[in-house]
Amino acid sequence: MAVPCANGSEHIMASLPGIIALDSLTSLTEGRPEIVVGIIDGPVDTGHPDLRETRISPVGTATPAGCTAPSSFACMHGTFVAGIIGAQRGSQAPAIAPGCTMLVRTIFCEAPDPRQCPAVRPTDLAEALHDTIDAGAAIINLSLGANSTAIEESPTLTAAFNRARSSGVLIVVAAGNHGRIGRADLFDHPWLVPVAACDAGGSLLRQSNLGAWIGRRGLAAPGTGVLSTVPGQGYTTMSGTSVAAPFVTATAALLWSVKPSATAATIRRALLIPGIRRRSIVPPTLNAAASLAALQSL
Repeated sequence: MAVPCANGSEHIMASLPGIIALDSLTSLTEGRPEIVVGIIDGPVDTGHPDLRETRISPVGTATPAGCTAPSSFACMHGTFVAGIIGAQRGSQAPAIAPGCTMLVRTIFCEAPDPRQCPAVRPTDLAEALHDTIDAGAAIINLSLGANSTAIEESPTLTAAFNRARSSGVLIVVAAGNHGRIGRADLFDHPWLVPVAACDAGGSLLRQSNLGAWIGRRGLAAPGTGVLSTVPGQGYTTMSGTSVAAPFVTATAALLWSVKPSATAATIRRALLIPGIRRRSIVPPTLNAAASLAALQSL
C-alpha cells in the first residue's frame, strides 16, 4: 500500500536553509511555464492565496486538482507539497519554482480518516504515472512511500518507470520514513532520484530510510519542520522525506528553466552533482549552486 510519506509537524522552521544553496537558482529564475512538474499526491487547495496565481491543472477529468474535503490529510499533504514547489514568491512556504506549470494527479482519497481509504497499489501508481507522462510532465514528484517494508516489485510499475526514462521524464521519490537500511523494491529503479530528509544542519533524520540505492543515486534535502501551505489559507510545518522530495523536484525544475534545451539525462546528472564520490548508503546533500555550475559545464 502506498501512503503519503510525511511525519507530523514539528515547530522548527527550516525552509530554504543555506546548506542547499538555493539562492543561486532562485535569483536567476522563478521557473518557466513550459517546464511542467507533475505531482502525484493528494488534491491541492488551488484557492489558497499563495497558489491562486500558480499554473495548476488537473490530470484527467476523474481526478480534480482541487480539494472536495479540505480537512482531509490527503488535501493537506497535496497542498503542502504544492506550496514547496510552486507557491508564489513572498509566501511563507518555500515557493521555489512558481513560474513553472504544475499538473496534479490525485492518488489519495479524501476520507476524514486515511484508514478508510482503499490501498494504493503499484498498478494504481503505474496508471497515475502514465497519465501524468501523457499530460506532458517533464518532472514528476512522488512524495509517497509504502507502509509495508516487504512490498514486492511490480512489473507494471517498472514498465511505467522505464517509459518515463525513455520519454525523458525525471522522477523524484521520497525515500520513506521507516528508519531502515536496505533495498526498497517499490522504488529501486535506476532512473529514479530518491530523497532522504535532513535537518537544517545537514544531519539526516533518524527515521529516513537509507541504503545503497539512495547513496548511489539520491540526495538529502530539508525535511525537518518545513513550513508550507495547507487548505483554508493557512500554513503548517511537516517533517519527513515527502517534505524533502519537492525541494529536489523544484530545484530540477529551476535547472531546466535555466537551460530548457537540456535533456532529462543532463538535468539529472547536474542535479546529482557529477564528481562527488558516492561510496556510502548516505547520499550527498542537495546543492543547487554546485548543480548549476555542473549544468553550465555539461
